[in-house]
Amino acid sequence: MKKAKILIGAFALALAAATIFACSKEKAENKNHAEETILKEDDMSAYLEQFKKKMQSAEKGGETLSMEEARWHLEAVLNYTYGDAGHQTTDIQCDTFYYRLQANGEEVTLSQLNNAFNALSHDVDVAYGNCDLPEKSVLAIQTLFEEGNGSDDVVVRSILNTGGYRPLNMWFDSTDYWGEEYYDYGDGYISASGKCGPYFGECPNSGAPLELTKKLNLRRPDYGCAHGGGYFTDCECILVCIYSNSLYSLNIDEEFLYDENSPTQYKLYYRNGNSTSACISPDDMNYYLSKGPELIEHYQPEEKVNISAYYQSNEILCAKENNCYHELIILYGAFHCDPNGGVMDD
Repeated sequence: MKKAKILIGAFALALAAATIFACSKEKAENKNHAEETILKEDDMSAYLEQFKKKMQSAEKGGETLSMEEARWHLEAVLNYTYGDAGHQTTDIQCDTFYYRLQANGEEVTLSQLNNAFNALSHDVDVAYGNCDLPEKSVLAIQTLFEEGNGSDDVVVRSILNTGGYRPLNMWFDSTDYWGEEYYDYGDGYISASGKCGPYFGECPNSGAPLELTKKLNLRRPDYGCAHGGGYFTDCECILVCIYSNSLYSLNIDEEFLYDENSPTQYKLYYRNGNSTSACISPDDMNYYLSKGPELIEHYQPEEKVNISAYYQSNEILCAKENNCYHELIILYGAFHCDPNGGVMDD
């Protein structure tokens, strides 16, 4: 599992590995809090089913695709095969897989693409089977092509986003004083602030970014399909961040992110060097939570919907500088309904 940081914008970002867990039981609330959108089936499923059969056929010959066509089709077929989107989500687990693809210059044969699909499918099956989130489902699989070491060498990086659901309160209550930091490095290694203030020492494996993430994803609309199967294509990731210190130049969507009513002037948590407190109060947690849906809507690309979103604390600044801020990573995609309602197909 890997982490990555980018400036604000629609980039092909590898999602930071983060397994979202609740630190304590909270009161269950009505799961119908978000408006459900029932979408009609489209022709994408029929096209992808036909393409997948052709790709896996022994008679496909040497037919080729351009690099971008190959990347798009690989991502789309993986999502069509494994996607089970549209479920309510609080927890997110991201697993990153790599496959080295030997291309033909600027082209990829269907046979080479099928080999990549088979290898990545195995990785998805294993990671999904090992995931212990409750009520789990595959949200999306984002696929990127990167340059390899050789002239015809392409590194395929795929990020599996698995969602889970735990009943949670919709808002933070009087006990929710949270430390500003949370990092999940994978393989069970977590660095987190836990609770703070009067509840210092509680929930040591959590922190404000994690707790904000869980409640923000509860606010994601539920996308429903007539036959139950939903999946995404055209995945796109956006990082919303504030860089403001001696190491980084200022890179802020100033007009939109600024809020004079914010505890820290911005719609994302920000502690500059003038403040020594790294403890976020329940009222402030609720403020940042309330701004999450606004951020998601503001940066939403046309004809795409939100897949997931999660907060992270900027590791370099929070750990080494006398300031700290949160970043919001938002994943979008084009949503499709599968008329067959397939889930985790072979």
